[in-house]
Amino acid sequence: MSYKYFYCFLFTFSLTISNAQVSEAVKKLAQPLDNVSYAESPNIGVGGEKSKIYNQFKKVAKIASNDELYYFAMNGSNSLRVYAGQELFKRNDKRFLDIYTFYSANPLIMKYTQGCVGKNKNISEFLKDEVYSTQYYISLQDQLLKNKDKQDEISKLQLDQIKELGYGKLTEENINAVKKQLEKIDNKKSN
Repeated sequence: MSYKYFYCFLFTFSLTISNAQVSEAVKKLAQPLDNVSYAESPNIGVGGEKSKIYNQFKKVAKIASNDELYYFAMNGSNSLRVYAGQELFKRNDKRFLDIYTFYSANPLIMKYTQGCVGKNKNISEFLKDEVYSTQYYISLQDQLLKNKDKQDEISKLQLDQIKELGYGKLTEENINAVKKQLEKIDNKKSN
């Protein structure tokens, strides 16, 4: 039992140290999201308007290191937790699995609006949704790149959007490896 307290202390201490290492520029960009308790997809509403919350996070992600994102995923507002976790997945950072494990064991329910539909789920479920939906984007990207000589303006636009969403560096192999790890984590949780 004392090991449990020791690890909780060690975890809290490491997060406190990490906070000291979040740059002022990143803190300043993340500040508008500090008290946001929900998250949104890139486009929301019936008309597909760009999400101000998501776009603010994209500004953070452009300059934040993986360590800073990890800090936000564990200590930020709900929106920062989800967005930072998703961004670490897109960057193929192995700590994504630690974040998923943490929120699987310590559920934190929040609202996420995708398009014009809002859902309340545990953060781990939103992270898992990100992994599974990414497979679609990577598959589309691979198909478009195979037919590079036959690309029209729509194909080029689709490739640009995939890259803009941050999926350009992931491969099917990356996604499948993460999916296997998520299954192992889920199986341990259910046993």
